[in-house]
Amino acid sequence: MLNSPSADRDCDVAVIGAGFSGTLTAVHLARLSAGTVRVALIEKRSRFARGVAYSTDDPGHLLNVPAGKMGAYPREHDHFLHWCHDHPERCRAVAVGNVQASSFVPRKLYGDYLEHLLEDARRRWPNLRLLQGEVADLRAKPNGQLVVEFFGGQILNAAKVVLALGNFPPGDPKLRDQRFHTSSRYLTDPWSKATVERLSEPGDILILGSGLTGLDLLLSLAKCRREGMIHLISRRGLFPQPHASCAPCPPLLDASTLPKTAREALAQVRKASQRATEAGSDWRAVIDALRPSTQNIWRQWDWTERRRFLRHLRAYWEPHRHRASPEALTIKQYLETRGHLTCYRGRVQSITENAAGLEVEFVEFRRYEPRRLEVGYVVNCTGPECNYHKLKDPLVLQLFFRGLITPDPLFLGIDVGVGGIIYNVYGERVPNLYTLGSPQKGRLLETTAVPELRVQAEDLARRLWRELDREERASVAAGSDRPAPAYEI
Repeated sequence: MLNSPSADRDCDVAVIGAGFSGTLTAVHLARLSAGTVRVALIEKRSRFARGVAYSTDDPGHLLNVPAGKMGAYPREHDHFLHWCHDHPERCRAVAVGNVQASSFVPRKLYGDYLEHLLEDARRRWPNLRLLQGEVADLRAKPNGQLVVEFFGGQILNAAKVVLALGNFPPGDPKLRDQRFHTSSRYLTDPWSKATVERLSEPGDILILGSGLTGLDLLLSLAKCRREGMIHLISRRGLFPQPHASCAPCPPLLDASTLPKTAREALAQVRKASQRATEAGSDWRAVIDALRPSTQNIWRQWDWTERRRFLRHLRAYWEPHRHRASPEALTIKQYLETRGHLTCYRGRVQSITENAAGLEVEFVEFRRYEPRRLEVGYVVNCTGPECNYHKLKDPLVLQLFFRGLITPDPLFLGIDVGVGGIIYNVYGERVPNLYTLGSPQKGRLLETTAVPELRVQAEDLARRLWRELDREERASVAAGSDRPAPAYEI
């Protein structure tokens, strides 16, 4: 592995970001081209192949999908399950016994799996290189190539670049007084060891958000907190629904029966759920059967209908669509039963710092008198920030400065087209620049879970490989030489 970039070099494809999306794109490129495509996989963190989701070392942080469905390859959904059976020592290291298709295993184990896939690809195809460093800028050259510039001034010339940016930290809540954002008692990284250690101190704390991130934090705190109340506030008061075994139902929709409006989609799901219950199944089978059609439904709606869905239905859709392991919800219920956790449905109005800690003022649903809490820490678990105009990431800021990216009309990601192509501030395609995963939320809505990402990664790798092959053939026909081979920098 390379420690840092150090000189001007060339590669065919630079993949910025080595989480699930970037790692699988690089692996597929190496595999499809039999190692002839020179790939640079770039990661600013010290660990590749894990990203934020699978970097946790807490064995209590479980996958939210059963192991039998978490294979990294589109046509091998059980690939991860077989890997677990072939590597029992990895399972034992995280205190996991015989992994079944229905098992919810630690996310750390899944990170081990992705790391293994990457290392195996590197052994087989040495042209897949790992570069550790943070990208500061990206600029286009007259010949269509892109220059990747790192902090420190080193550069990498790439024929094509993939932005595998993943999810960003949660956005700061907009309150009357924004000064608390700079307080040392306001925490924005719920997965870090430092955050958990501070929240383990005696005294009350407040968690903002009741989604999967909030559940993760509760799992960690359940093992280490001995004193004080955990308060949790969310606008809707909805936690992820639990996974449960249910009989599958046949596909619900085809191209001719896709709902034209959000209201029609809601009616179809309700009717199908009622039929599933009568047949001995439940709504989970309906949501799963709807999944192959979700992106098609979203794409056929205009921006007005998409906004209507986001305003009225998204808060209810996500807890049913993005479900949690029963074990995680059991621990949440245990904390409530023992009097260690109190959950509120409401809206925070202000957070101010004083000598004792933080004073939180909030209004509960259907109540008019504000309530106050005195807490030692507030931790933001509201989910990743999607509005790219609000991000503080240096590379994103520079891409905006150069006009290479622009937000989609819903501010869910950036403006993209079919296959992950990127449109600039003028609505024109940026040559040789692509993305996948969360930046495509505005166009696809469902684009952050493994079943979607594994398809996108393979499709994008196949597209890049074909384009490079076509361009090389054209270059040979024109009599020009291919650039000098890349070096590990």
